Formats: sequence, C-alpha cells, structure tokens
Amino acid sequence: MTTLDMDRSIFDAAETAILSTAFEKAWTYVQFDPALEPLDVDQRQSGLARCLMAILKVGESDPVCLANTGIAL
Repeated sequence: MTTLDMDRSIFDAAETAILSTAFEKAWTYVQFDPALEPLDVDQRQSGLARCLMAILKVGESDPVCLANTGIAL
C-alpha cells in the first residue's frame, strides 16, 4: 500500500456501501460504550467513521470484520 492509498478520502459506491453497513453494525455497540461516555455523540460517530475508513484503506472489505475491528479499536 502506498502513502497515496492511505491518504485518499474518496471511496467508490461499493466501498461506501461497505462502510455504511459496517458503521450501522458497529454503532449499535459503540453508542452505549461506557468508556466513550465523555465524548458526545458527534465525536463518537466521527471517530468510528474515521476508524472504519482507515481499516478499509488497509484492505479489510468484509462489513462484519470491519465493524468488529472498529468496535475493538
């Protein structure tokens, strides 16, 4: 993976669908995580989204694995 790949911020339609599915799955857990309670909802959502995008960029494309990794991180 090149630096250019990691810096990209545009995703195609298939990647966007994967991210959307993964976000919905992960958010059901992340929204109630007591460790993240100090953060407001917008901060938790944007943090989760950034995390999922980074994981997708390194090659994970399965929405369930993506969501599980996002939850763990």
